[in-house]
This record gives sequence, C-alpha cells and structure tokens, in this order.
Amino acid sequence: MATQKAIVLEQIGAPLTLGERSIPTPGEGEVLIKVTVCGLNPYEHYARDWGLYVDKSRIPIVLGNDIAGVVEKLGPNVEHALQVGDHVFGQSNYLKNTNEQSGLQEYCLLDAYTTNKVPQGFTDDHGASLCCNIIAPFWSIFGAHGLDLPFPFPAGPHDARQARDYSKDTILIIGAGGNCGKNAVQLCKLASFGTIVATAAGAKAADIASYGATHVIDRHADDQEQQIRAIVGDDLIYAFDAVNLDHTLGVSCLSNSKKGTLACILPGQVDAEKFEHKTAGYEEKFTQGQIHNQPALAAVFAACLPTWLEQKKIRAVPWEVLEGLDPEKVNAVLDGYRDGKGPSKQVHVHVS
Repeated sequence: MATQKAIVLEQIGAPLTLGERSIPTPGEGEVLIKVTVCGLNPYEHYARDWGLYVDKSRIPIVLGNDIAGVVEKLGPNVEHALQVGDHVFGQSNYLKNTNEQSGLQEYCLLDAYTTNKVPQGFTDDHGASLCCNIIAPFWSIFGAHGLDLPFPFPAGPHDARQARDYSKDTILIIGAGGNCGKNAVQLCKLASFGTIVATAAGAKAADIASYGATHVIDRHADDQEQQIRAIVGDDLIYAFDAVNLDHTLGVSCLSNSKKGTLACILPGQVDAEKFEHKTAGYEEKFTQGQIHNQPALAAVFAACLPTWLEQKKIRAVPWEVLEGLDPEKVNAVLDGYRDGKGPSKQVHVHVS
C-alpha cells in the first residue's frame, strides 16, 4: 500500500512529529486531494495542547482543517462538478472522525459537495485562507445554532425563511483584528448590515474599516463598552465574539431592555449575577465552525464562495508561507498561539 508523510499528534500536550501514513482511498461522495496548502489556525494549538475536539481513541492524529490542493481521484457518485486535475479548496469534515480528512499530510480526502474550485486568476493560497476562518463566523452569525439570521444569498434564501433587509440593523464584532473577525466584518457587509461596530487594536482601524466596519473601537481602551454604547445605545441585540473565552464584554454591550444574543466560537461563560439588570434576558451561543453541521446551507455557501471571491465581494485575508512538512516549524507557530504571540497573518504550510 502506498504511503505518505504526515505531521501527527501522538500525545495531547506534546509537540507534533513527522510520521508515515497510508494514502487514503476516496469513498462515496469524496475526492482524493494532493495537498498543496494547509492553513494553520489557533484551533491546531487548542487540539495539540488542550485536546479540543480530539478523539483520543484514534491517536496518532493528523491536524489541519484549511485545505487546498489538486484533485487526484474521484470517489463513487461524485456529482459535484469536479475533475481530476482541478485546483480546489475546502474544509475537512471532522464529523467523520477520521485522519483521512486532515491537511498536514501529502494526500487527504474532502467531501465533494463542500469542495470549491479555485477561481481563475487566484491561487491555492487564496482558497486555503477561505475555509475555517470564514466558515466559523458565517455559521455563528447566519447558522441555525448561532444568531440564526437568514443570509441574503444571490439566488434567494437557502431555506423557507425570507432573508430580510439588514440595512437598519446593527451588529457588534468583537476581535475583528483576527482572521475570523475580519471575515465576520466582510460577511456582515455582504449581507448589507447598516451598522457594523468592530473592536480591534487601534493600529488596525483602517484595515478593519476596509473590510466594511462602520465603526472601529480600540480593544485596548478602558472604556470600550461606553464607546460601543455611544454608537448602539440600548438597542444592540446581535453580537459575535471571535476571540475571547471571557464573554463579559459581549454580553455587557447587549441591550438591557431587549433580549439580545452573543454568538461565539470559543467556549466560555460570564458571571450571570452581573447581568441581572438585563430585564429581557440574553443568550450566549457557542457554535462550532464546521460547514458540514448544516448540509443544505453548506452546499449553497460553498457554491457562492468562489463567485464572491471573483467579484471581490469577499477577499482573502493575508497569509505567510511555511515551506514543507516540517514539524519543528509547525510547532513553533502553535507555540506562538499558545503563548499569546501568534502570527499577524495566517500561516500556510506549502505541503507540495
């Protein structure tokens, strides 16, 4: 059986190492990808060091969810318009609980229905930058388990709900300086939110505004909440936190007299006693940025994403390159996330 190189996790809390695995065979509805790019995210640190979402029974584990590459083989009944030789990108389906759908190896599998062709004039790096970091905020804001707002897709609503006019609505994006936060901002702009309030380091204000934020609040300011409330008043009912385990700021900014919801992508909590004055209550919703959680929504979103990129309605966030399957270099990136010194850009491992 043909084998390949892979970077593997052999023990929670230990450094990743270089290993060898069999090259997988695509099953029903899957495609075999020769991996060219695998994007690294804070999640790889959470998995390596905390064991977040890691099924310890299948250690050694391969990480890497943001994947781009070249189609090598089609599995049975692949009806999606993919052909051998296509350059594609997509998110691994960790609901299948298999190493075969992870990117830190030379070959992997992807589900065809959520695998996108890289548009002409763009690179595999563009594709790899538009996986988890755009899916996570989209699912938090527009998915059923988050704020549950119907998205105004070009071809109409993806379900029976009518996507409404958001031009008079306001949303707060906490942590807009990171990749998930930037994508949250540009998705809300694409949905035509009238007011998009974002928090980020003051030096990033112009950059965040270029993604569509109408107001940018310095996250280091001692009076963040006061500045936010000066804009939103007591009317904020939609908020998304892209970075924090402590959700106090997001909940604090929600309306005291109307029921608001904070969606977040990191599990956390607040001291409920601090918010007894919120007479209408509030909700905190932790969401998993996994495209396969909602197959119908996933299919529409995946079909639209390349077109949005081509039309410049969505742009890829910047990246930097790490050449080769080098566990020492990958561990250094994850150590940076662990130590609060993560890279300013997403790191793309050029596997081949």
